[in-house]
Amino acid sequence: MVKQILITISIILFSVTAVSGQQFNGGFLAGIDAAEISGDRLEGPNKAGIYAGAFVNRYFTERSSVQMELNFVQKGSRKNPDSLDYSTYLLRLNYVELFLNYKWDFGKMFTLEAGPSLGVLIKSYEEADGFILTQPAFNATDLSGNFGLFIWLTEHWQFNVRYSNSILAVRPHSQGQTYRWNRGQYNEVLSFTFHYTFL
Repeated sequence: MVKQILITISIILFSVTAVSGQQFNGGFLAGIDAAEISGDRLEGPNKAGIYAGAFVNRYFTERSSVQMELNFVQKGSRKNPDSLDYSTYLLRLNYVELFLNYKWDFGKMFTLEAGPSLGVLIKSYEEADGFILTQPAFNATDLSGNFGLFIWLTEHWQFNVRYSNSILAVRPHSQGQTYRWNRGQYNEVLSFTFHYTFL
């Protein structure tokens, strides 16, 4: 599985460099995120993670473009002990995620983005007070909605702030209960990344 993912990423990266001289622009992105799981009764975001990948985009009007990304995103949740509560909790969720975002430039320095993403879970780890948990299991995929803001730093470099939230639950609640739109637990991610564009 990991080998197949690495091959796929290598193909994407090769494609980025191949199309960057045509009507498409491509590049790399890297940064960090702050994540939480809604429905775990912990206030967050409380877990830091890696956020990195590659992208290709194309303008179809002077200000509008579409961007596709293939990213490695670490999600999850964490609780560290304190003087009032010695309990601990750690949830690590590693995804390879495909994004398709619409982007709109408003001014010389700013770009808004919005769109869906589909993540494939490649590894999960959950631990509470030193005990490894395996149930309930997480879904193999995570369908999310995303919106964010780009700040142009130079012709090649941009800084991006993006908020992502699962549209569908990534797993049911431990007792299987549901209420209206609350069908289980959902990923929430706030990311901070630098994007480098080949021109």
